[in-house]
Formats: sequence, C-alpha cells, structure tokens
Amino acid sequence: MADPSYDWAALYQKHRDAMYGVAYEVVRGSGRWDLAADAVQEAMLSLMKAPPAEPPRNWEALLVATSKRRALDIVRSAAVVRSVEYSEEYVPGVAAPDEDDAAEWLEKMARVRPAVALLDPQEQQVLAHYIVLDRPRDEVAAELGVSAGRISQISTKVLSKIKAAAEEGG
Repeated sequence: MADPSYDWAALYQKHRDAMYGVAYEVVRGSGRWDLAADAVQEAMLSLMKAPPAEPPRNWEALLVATSKRRALDIVRSAAVVRSVEYSEEYVPGVAAPDEDDAAEWLEKMARVRPAVALLDPQEQQVLAHYIVLDRPRDEVAAELGVSAGRISQISTKVLSKIKAAAEEGG
C-alpha cells in the first residue's frame, strides 16, 4: 500500500481555480454564488480526512469531481433549510461526477483555451464580465459603450465559438 500522505497545500494551490470554477457553476444555479468557496473547502477537508489509498490517475479530475459533489450537497442542503423541495432545476447536470467525467471536462476546457485567446478585446470583455462574472448586461454595455442588445449578440457569438472549440477541438 502506498503512503497516503500528500502535499495538500500544493495540490490545492495547483488546482484551486478549476475546483472553484466547477463549484461556482453548481451553486450559481441556486443563486448562492457565495457558497462556491465553502464547497471547495469542504472538498479539501473531506479528501484530507479520507485520502485515496493510492494516488489517483489525475489529481485535478479527483479534486474537481469532489468539489462538484460538495457543491451539490450544499445546494441540496440549502434547499432543505429553506423548506424547499430539491429539484433538478437548481443545477444543470446534477449527477455526481466521477473522475472520468471530470477529466473529460478538463480536456474540453483545454481545447477552448486557444479559442478564448483568439477572441477580440470586446468579446473577451463580454466573456469575462457578462458570461463568467454574471454581471448585469446593462452595466457591461455601458462600460463598453454599446447597447444591451449588442452585449447579447456578442455573448451568443462568443458562446458559439467556445462550444465549437469544445466539441471539435478547434
């Protein structure tokens, strides 16, 4: 049996952005963006309490999958606390991910990076502020000096480019 003592701080530092990204996407559907960091913390604590006996094939995939599971747990428990019946609509794709699902997600992310780098500055601003940070369309439009409708057009174009890159690898 391998020694299950791992450098948790280094693993966290290396993979925290991916962990936070997936946790944010899960809790965003419930309107509780502030809980993403809690999900990442709970994921790290659960892995530290019960570390894998053998090093996983892909640490990032394991950490991302665990973060997603913890975020799903938080969303479900928040629904219970509010006395609301949990439904699938809180989180798209609510099935708890396994290591292979997380690895596939990470591969898609790697394929879209070049497409994101090729976006023009205005498209990158819309991606960062309107799509990723989920800021109000009117605010982003005012900052860029365009109409709110134009922000919608740009975001549709950006998402199409990213989707094509994820699906086709280009």
